[in-house]
Amino acid sequence: MNPVAIFAACLLWGILTIWVADWWPWSLFQLSIFFLAGWRVAHARKLRVTGAAAALAVAACWPLAQLAFGQTIQRGATWLATLNWWTFLIVFLVAADLCAEARDRRRFLRVMACSGMALAAFSVAQNFGSPAKIFWLFPSGYLEGVMGPFVNRNQYAAWVELLLPVALYLAATERRKALYGTAAAILLGSVIACASRAGSALAIAEVLAVALALAARRAAPRRALALWSLQFALFAALAIGVVGWQGLRDRMLNGSDEVLRVDAVRASVAMVKDRPWTGSGLGTWAEMYPRYAGLDTGVVVNQAHNDWAQWAAEGGLPFVALMMIFAVLLWKPAFRSIYGIGVAAFLLHALVDYPMQQRPALAAWFFAVAGAAYARNSAAQGE
Repeated sequence: MNPVAIFAACLLWGILTIWVADWWPWSLFQLSIFFLAGWRVAHARKLRVTGAAAALAVAACWPLAQLAFGQTIQRGATWLATLNWWTFLIVFLVAADLCAEARDRRRFLRVMACSGMALAAFSVAQNFGSPAKIFWLFPSGYLEGVMGPFVNRNQYAAWVELLLPVALYLAATERRKALYGTAAAILLGSVIACASRAGSALAIAEVLAVALALAARRAAPRRALALWSLQFALFAALAIGVVGWQGLRDRMLNGSDEVLRVDAVRASVAMVKDRPWTGSGLGTWAEMYPRYAGLDTGVVVNQAHNDWAQWAAEGGLPFVALMMIFAVLLWKPAFRSIYGIGVAAFLLHALVDYPMQQRPALAAWFFAVAGAAYARNSAAQGE
């Protein structure tokens, strides 16, 4: 079986089971990824360690150092975080390896765009038809904001942010322009439907960024690019008209949850001040927060609503510095590839939400798309 197909199947498994609270779906994903990496190495493939991969590798070793030197308040949580970060590293390396060739990279992007379109369409239909159940079958525990397998609208929006530039890029450069244009429109419309404020703003910004990048790179003739823009605008308007934007409007006017976000970030800053160099241990933010909380609303706050602040609190300043280095090294390859613009949007979304926390399968998708974008840069070949 084609390794690209196996890799894509693993990623799809992770996202389709992202709602399951138990660890077994994610553990099965991890075993599959480790097996795939081992299979690639056994067949004389060398997983190339680039600058970004080196920064990520050091970040993956950081929780081991915390454990070795007793710099974690909860060893079990930090051990789990260690395993997750090594999984992210392997995902990044495998994605960069599998996407090193233009043909395989195109195949991977097509699968991601088409599967994203299908799941986005299904998610919107489910949100209207059965907003409290996952796949119309399983109780979610929530009355709204459930999109397909996602029980958090912001995490769903972050996932779409990764795929929207992929679909837009393929719509401009592939023969099946209508297919991928429709995929992009459905993905954008689904973000509006889920009413994620940051997600909607970033998705619209992505459309503009992709259009500017395509024009700058002259990836298509001006006339074709203008036609592509008009077609997508029509598709997007139709999709947004069908799914509606009233929910987003209502959430834009309602900022009731902002006080919790502000307090979570304030508490994270206080944690950093107390443990600036070692942090409290990756995976321990929820354990630390009650000691620093400035208010009690009766709502459980288990994430900082800012991944960067949470990384600094849990891993200390060295860990967040490693992640900044990783982000900087990814920035140029992401924009050069065009389809990797979602990587930048995802990291920006992490400033106001927690797409990297709680649901490791979503973070795995980020590292997969990042690896694909970095692979194109390393190959130094045109599309």
